[in-house]
Amino acid sequence: MSETTVVLGAGSGLGAEIARQLVEQGRPVRGVTRSGAGLPDGVENHRADLLDRSAAIAACRDASVIHLATNVPYPDWVDLFPAMVDNAIAAAEETGAKLVFADNLYCYGPVDGPFDEQTPERPVGPKEKLRSRLGRTLLAAHAQGRARVTLGRSSDYYGPDSRTSLPDEMIIERLVRGRNPLWFAPRELPHTFAFSSDTARALIVLGDDERADGRAWHTPAAPTLAVSAFAALAGEIAGTPRRFIRLPALTPRAMSLFDRRLRGYSELDHQRTRPWIVDHSAFVHTFSSFSVTSHEEALEQTIAWYRAHH
Repeated sequence: MSETTVVLGAGSGLGAEIARQLVEQGRPVRGVTRSGAGLPDGVENHRADLLDRSAAIAACRDASVIHLATNVPYPDWVDLFPAMVDNAIAAAEETGAKLVFADNLYCYGPVDGPFDEQTPERPVGPKEKLRSRLGRTLLAAHAQGRARVTLGRSSDYYGPDSRTSLPDEMIIERLVRGRNPLWFAPRELPHTFAFSSDTARALIVLGDDERADGRAWHTPAAPTLAVSAFAALAGEIAGTPRRFIRLPALTPRAMSLFDRRLRGYSELDHQRTRPWIVDHSAFVHTFSSFSVTSHEEALEQTIAWYRAHH
């Protein structure tokens, strides 16, 4: 079997970071996007529409591992994600490659305090129910012997070139520009923030290790901080400490009239109005050589990237 790793959605976000790290490891990488733009240097550029099953299968020819890390705008999730997941499963089934899904934590629905992979899934909103259903679909494909599958579920991440993530957009980039950081919810609540480099590295581990097969994993992150403590640390490292402003609760709904990314965002209010503490101990115990980057080092790297790109 070929050693080529295919990254679906390699033009931005975690997909781009996964592809970049694989290239740094000296591995052949094929990046699949619809536009052909944004791929890291050294990545084979393959353009395909993942909503077209035959095109998705062709994009994954000769693959040993397929990373499904596509970035879909919130309003389009229900319309696009099911077909993308089904087509990725078909591609893995056709090629014999292992499929790794870069998932999030929405499937659990409202939680209060630490939660791990054994926490019952009780999704409430449409995006939460969709994510739960997609996870079941993927793991069923593995159980049925159609394809080897693993899921890496990650909390909100930040890092270089993660401009659309909440911590980047509302806290880090604003501090780099000398502006006040913002948040939509109580600032003193604990919230797990992951470093995008760690998350991508964890997803690569899940793709390479057969012990990951057939289940979901919480990818590791540095110790959970109160959002206010995270913002204060970012301000200290940036050398631009500023007052942390809590926006009115209705702000996201008002902003959604102009920014379609925020449409339906209110369904996830509980993630910011209750403690959001992700337990990733199963990953650390299983893949014990994995080291997590401290928030201090991760913020230094992220802030340096923003300064170099502004």
